[in-house]
Amino acid sequence: MNRLELLNLFKQGLGDLLEAVERELAKPQRDPFTEVDPNRRPHEHDTRRLFVDELLKHLGWRLGLGGNVLEEARLQADTTKFMDYVGVTDEAGSPLLLVEAKAWEKPAIAARGGGQFSSEAALVVAAIQHIRDGKAAGTSPISPEWDAYLRQVHGYVRTLSEGYHHTLPRAVVISGEWLVVFADPVETFLGTARPDEIAIFTRGQFKDRAEEIFGLLHRSALTQDAPIPLRPAQIRQFIDLDSVSGAFHGVHVHYERSGSMLFARRPRILLYPALFVARKDGAVFTVIARDEHVELDYTRDDEGTDTLTPHLESVRARSADLLAACAAELQGELTPSELGDFPGFPNGGMAKALVRDLPEANEWLVATGSAEHYLLAEPRVQDCRFHSWAECGPDAALQSAISVRSLEPRAFFTDTQQHHCAHQGVLDRRHGRCLIQAVDSRTCCQACVYLDHCWTAAERAALPCGQ
Repeated sequence: MNRLELLNLFKQGLGDLLEAVERELAKPQRDPFTEVDPNRRPHEHDTRRLFVDELLKHLGWRLGLGGNVLEEARLQADTTKFMDYVGVTDEAGSPLLLVEAKAWEKPAIAARGGGQFSSEAALVVAAIQHIRDGKAAGTSPISPEWDAYLRQVHGYVRTLSEGYHHTLPRAVVISGEWLVVFADPVETFLGTARPDEIAIFTRGQFKDRAEEIFGLLHRSALTQDAPIPLRPAQIRQFIDLDSVSGAFHGVHVHYERSGSMLFARRPRILLYPALFVARKDGAVFTVIARDEHVELDYTRDDEGTDTLTPHLESVRARSADLLAACAAELQGELTPSELGDFPGFPNGGMAKALVRDLPEANEWLVATGSAEHYLLAEPRVQDCRFHSWAECGPDAALQSAISVRSLEPRAFFTDTQQHHCAHQGVLDRRHGRCLIQAVDSRTCCQACVYLDHCWTAAERAALPCGQ
């Protein structure tokens, strides 16, 4: 949609929301377990549920699983703090919008002791400078509640900037009755605060000033989201050759539960070769050339041995074509970077990961770096006896060997196959660290490209593989 369409949708949604709020506030009793109080206003949880959540949705933000808003986002500084909402970029997980919600009846901006200022924004500027000068809360020019709010936001902005190296574009403090927007929070709280960088709205102004709110807070005003995946011809819309920090092979993994419900269903794994192109600001763009998959499976060679080589060669050939197509679009050369240089996918907070869950179940993006696949043709350790359940003795997993592919536990490779692990001790120790656990919980670590990322050198040396 273009800006006019998005703006119109926002105005319509905001109007509907304000009408719904009026109806809710008119109810004399919303809590059946207390006495009727017609003057009662929602507390913070209700304010968030009834108003803030809905306002963010109308502003183009997605809450909940698979969304681009983190709720109660953890921020580690001198103490652990939790930010009410943080809107983030899809590509890098960088913060775009900080929202601190307050209970409905919390007071609007007011000077302490009847002080006089040219505007509410000028009062806020004076209060922020008071905080930056290290002066006590009790002598702030602003009311005690607002001194606390400003100190809270100041701490968040400073920690994001100094501790996480993020430049936050917007910060908001909101109740149901008022909205305060900091249009440049880093400059306001850490540089030079100016009244014209602070926008203040009351509920009665929300509808008339809807376009201003849209321009400040709508997601489309703060970032341009890239679709997942991009086609090679789309990549130059988001990145140019000079801004590329690295290109990384990988795959999109689609896991299926195949077969009739009347019988035992079996796993089927489809792989789509992908290229993850990283921009110098940490954003990662996913490029997939076409929707043709490569099914994961062994092929039996002339000697009657199961081998993964034909599958890997098919993925490798398509990955090379994809890399060449992206390089041609960017009009330069792209050389696959090592996995250790991958900046990471957003991972539910400020953390980054090598594997990204997609909104649909059993769908992942898997970065593999200079390798084209997360699996090797064969394990690093040759002739390891722990591929066989019978050879594991007292260390054998479960009560019997996994002789057919299984959904529970997730086991694509089966007993005695060289990509299968049957050692219970290894399986126990890899729990919580294996990056492909959801795809196959029994893959041999020595046959996976993530070995060095999941285990330290000392831990790798202590593995029983090959002993």
